[in-house]
Amino acid sequence: MTTPAPDTVRIYRDSLGEWRWTRRTHSGATVSEANRSHPTRTATRDDVAHHNPDTARYLVETART
Repeated sequence: MTTPAPDTVRIYRDSLGEWRWTRRTHSGATVSEANRSHPTRTATRDDVAHHNPDTARYLVETART
């Protein structure tokens, strides 16, 4: 049995310079995303963990700024 590829959570800066996140499947479908921006990357990672408690099922990547 093959293990499905994990989702990816991308943390990035929006057009106002604040932090947001988007969770996508390996095929690119959006699973969930931030409903507001955050002032710091740490606050964004905390929000990801709060809204996505299944941490073993996704990888986190931070976009270069």
